[in-house]
This record gives sequence, structure tokens and C-alpha cells, in this order.
Amino acid sequence: MPQIPQIKRHFNAGATIYTIGDKAESVYLIHSGEVSILSTHGLEIGTLADGEMFGEVGRVIGSPRTVTAKAKTRCIIHEIDWEIVQSKLAEADPILVAIIRGLALRIGDANDLTEKYWRELSIYKSLEDTEKKE
Repeated sequence: MPQIPQIKRHFNAGATIYTIGDKAESVYLIHSGEVSILSTHGLEIGTLADGEMFGEVGRVIGSPRTVTAKAKTRCIIHEIDWEIVQSKLAEADPILVAIIRGLALRIGDANDLTEKYWRELSIYKSLEDTEKKE
């Protein structure tokens, strides 16, 4: 099996891999370490580790990055150019491509809902704290 061209990148804990709104040009495979996925307002909506991929949602749905990815620990990450993924998708069954697109859309929706509920919970918690002080 031919080797997939990729760039091996190293990130220290706390380093930003990409930010919401960045152009989505690559997907990432975690070789070692952990990556935090953060929503618009900084809510950690996921932690990814060795062997997991991320960064595909923006490309699949044709939008800029929808989350921020930061190294939670020291990481080694393989950056895979989107053209490689695109060629794999072109070889795939159209039904599988449709499933992947549907899942990517649902991930974006789930991220938005998680942040909405987190903000509402924070407001209610703030009100409860105010009531306890009175």
C-alpha cells in the first residue's frame, strides 16, 4: 500500500492548531497526545487522542473551520492535505460520501446546540448564585 503524503507536525501543550473561521485545507491524524476541540466561546466540546482524526467537518460541508483545535498535551500530528482525502472520497461509494456529509452536518449542529445549552446553564447558575447571596 502506498504511503499517504503528509506533514508531521509537533505541538506543545496549549498551542493552537487552528481557529474558528480559518480556511479548512487539511485534516489531521493524532499520532500521539491529546487535542481539545473548543466551541466559539471556548467550551471544550471534545478531547481527541491517539489515532483519531479531526478537521474534516469544514471541508466536508464547504465552510471555514467551525471549531478551534488546541493541543491539550504535547502532540505529534500528521497533517493530511484535503486533496488526498478528496481523491479517497472520489473512489468511495456515493452512499458513503452522503453518509459522511450528513454526519459532518450533524456534528456542526451538535456543537452549536452544546454551546447554546452551556450558555443557558451558565445564565441559570449565575441567577442561582445571585439568589443564594440575597
